[in-house]
Amino acid sequence: MAGILKVDQIQNSAGVNIMDLQNDDLRLWNGSSYTSMASTGSMLGMNVYTSQNGTWNSKSTSGGSGTWTKPAGCSHVLVYVTGGGGGARVNDNTYRGAGGGGGATAIKWIDVSGVNSVSYTYGGGGGYARNGGRGGSGGTSSFGSYCSAGGGQGGQSDVPHQGGPGGSASGGDINLPGGGGEMTHGSNNEGVAGSSFWHKAGSSHHYYNNQEEVTHGQWGSGGGHGYYSQNSFAHNNSNGGGGCVIVYNYS
Repeated sequence: MAGILKVDQIQNSAGVNIMDLQNDDLRLWNGSSYTSMASTGSMLGMNVYTSQNGTWNSKSTSGGSGTWTKPAGCSHVLVYVTGGGGGARVNDNTYRGAGGGGGATAIKWIDVSGVNSVSYTYGGGGGYARNGGRGGSGGTSSFGSYCSAGGGQGGQSDVPHQGGPGGSASGGDINLPGGGGEMTHGSNNEGVAGSSFWHKAGSSHHYYNNQEEVTHGQWGSGGGHGYYSQNSFAHNNSNGGGGCVIVYNYS
């Protein structure tokens, strides 16, 4: 049976209410004051900018850029930007592997009444590294100069023997770091990657009928890894996922 959690405040580690509900007005703390999320109008639609899709075995690592154009009647937007995921480090016939870090996410409520368009970028996913070096880092995603979200770093099973650190975000009303990847050091060489706000890649021990595709990052998550990576299906599915920019348009 599903539960329901009801709260009217969310605090950070310093005891500051970063999300606060008062008199049915949801407010976000921007570091110095609260920004009201109340809208006298309605949602006009949304824009999703990414190379990702909704399938479990999507493998896209591509980033991209473009320009958001304000729809007629739009005065505010709620923006989510997520950086690309880091790639995993994989090894042939060894007991070590390291998952990539997840891309960070920045969330921001923006008054766009004085602008007509904003440039955006969604970062690409980092590539895997095989038998040496660190996996590639994910790219940074941004919405103009309003907010940005860094990509996760790649995993490294040599010194310093660590999963990839997650990315960091800035400029948002809420800035969420990406999750760190796992480092494994044992006879079962498989480990999951760092999660993004949207997704977490898995791991696979034996590679069979392409089921190892679950290790590929999506929507900014890092790449996972598994045992016996000389199998081409194994290491080819250890890349980080491309990031995204999502814009909700409000009147």
